[in-house]
Amino acid sequence: MTKQNLRPSPADSGSLSVSDRFEFTLRGVRGTLPMAVPGGTRYGGNTSCILLRHGDRVAILDAGSGIVGLGRDLIAEGVAAVDIVLSHAHYDHVIGLPFFLPLYRSDMRVTLWYTGSPQTPDGRSLLAELIRAPFLPMGPADLRCDLHFAELPTRGTISLGGGTDLVTCPVNHPGGAVGMRINRQDHALVYVPDFEHDDAEGDATLVDFMQDADIALLDCTYLPQDYHLFRGYGHSHWQKCAALAARARVGRMGMFHHNFSRTDEALDATLQAAQEAEPAIFAACEGMRLTPGQGF
Repeated sequence: MTKQNLRPSPADSGSLSVSDRFEFTLRGVRGTLPMAVPGGTRYGGNTSCILLRHGDRVAILDAGSGIVGLGRDLIAEGVAAVDIVLSHAHYDHVIGLPFFLPLYRSDMRVTLWYTGSPQTPDGRSLLAELIRAPFLPMGPADLRCDLHFAELPTRGTISLGGGTDLVTCPVNHPGGAVGMRINRQDHALVYVPDFEHDDAEGDATLVDFMQDADIALLDCTYLPQDYHLFRGYGHSHWQKCAALAARARVGRMGMFHHNFSRTDEALDATLQAAQEAEPAIFAACEGMRLTPGQGF
């Protein structure tokens, strides 16, 4: 990985034309649960959600609690169509869907991409499980948008339109999940929020999947010294992720899916230790903008 001292900072994309835009805004970077405690505000407390702007189009990667505020922002901006792509259906990646306001507006078109599971084989059944009594007062019949459901392959490629492709790869996680590689022109960002390294075939597959990507956001839920306590839970740590990213010749690796109980101070210490080993590592922060090929 290229040696750089990377710290959270906004991207300057003002020089890019709309047709060239390829920008990711992190709207949620936590795992398991949203965090709302003193000392945890700088990195953000929302769970996994990323806004992708590609050309004049909009897509969202995962629908954790960060999608709630994002929905309000998209309505205020006048966005009329959005793709939502789910890595899997664990609560922290879908908990914001029932509160995504564009679903309840007749002037919005929403396409939900989902791989399916034995319990919820498609996006329609997933929404029916998420938005129903006794958990919520509303149900799928209350959705007013132009809603479309699309099958996300476990291993394959879909087009998000306008020259942007999203490639999927199965990863090691209880119940199944996919990693995503978003390609546009000659640049790529890899997003693997939930996976556990296996020191075997799974790692080799992930290295091939990430090969030469500009940026990779990887699951760094645990600390290296604590990982042995959680083996089999489906998550990794920064040392292993950094080694995999280096093998794949990734430009910059971002620590993602922060433990929900980790404070800003604790994340600062983890980032410092990681950067002492590999200066190109950065820690994902809510509000951070990433532009593959352009920087932060």
